[in-house]
Amino acid sequence: MTKAELGLLKELRKRKLSSKEIGFVLKGLVGVNSKKYTPQKIDFPDRHIRFGAFSDCHLGHSCYRPDVLRKMIKDGKRQGIEFWFNSGGTVEGMSGRDGHIYELDYLGASAQLGFFTSEFKRFRKTVYSIEAQNSHGGWFKSKGNMGLNIGEELEKRSRHYKFIGYDEQDIILDNGLKVRLRHPGGGTAYALSYKIQKYVEAISGGQKPHMLLQGHFHKSIYLFYRNIHCFDAGCLCDQTPFMKKLGTPAHVGYWIIDVNMYRQKSKGVERVSSQFVPFYE
Repeated sequence: MTKAELGLLKELRKRKLSSKEIGFVLKGLVGVNSKKYTPQKIDFPDRHIRFGAFSDCHLGHSCYRPDVLRKMIKDGKRQGIEFWFNSGGTVEGMSGRDGHIYELDYLGASAQLGFFTSEFKRFRKTVYSIEAQNSHGGWFKSKGNMGLNIGEELEKRSRHYKFIGYDEQDIILDNGLKVRLRHPGGGTAYALSYKIQKYVEAISGGQKPHMLLQGHFHKSIYLFYRNIHCFDAGCLCDQTPFMKKLGTPAHVGYWIIDVNMYRQKSKGVERVSSQFVPFYE
């Protein structure tokens, strides 16, 4: 029994609740999404770790790059990565924006989920993933309040896809490394580093991760700021018509990242080396 479970049991006994009242309490707990608040723990004690990071596949859109996904998986195997981190935007979704359907190769939730299944079966390493609640895959829930929880559905369809929550979630390895995956909203700022800088400035000192992997903007950048190794994760999707209209480019590619931790966990990250693998139209 966990510490949290023991604490709950102690509290219930102290309040001398009846069996019926305890039933009501437990029924209410069913609605709590523990993945939203609890960091994902990964059993990896070694001081050195190599992993891959990507974001924004937009499966279902005609600009999705299947060749990049295939090259990425082969490269990960060749370089001996332990797992992948995915910062969201996995499927394109249905926006309801006029003309959007003419940009899609796969229309609707069933078609896009089926395409996801066929593409992600290529992975042989675990993909720890977040998704956005209110954009792209998240549209299947938020548009018209239809209630399709995209992360849970994707996890059911791929044995290598591990859904850890929406929008922003932390992952903690046994070696002490704390990684935050983030999929924000809004558009790209006038300077590539602006959004990630402002976000990092807003993090309380005791809440900082060692590493931030950010999606959504379809940009690739590395920044070391406030002792956080910050990455915009790039994308696996060419510049879309919507992005062309806004005048913002797509940085197509993925990251291979090496991290060495100090022997003493409390000291955190000793050093980081990273490779961004770019692709072009």
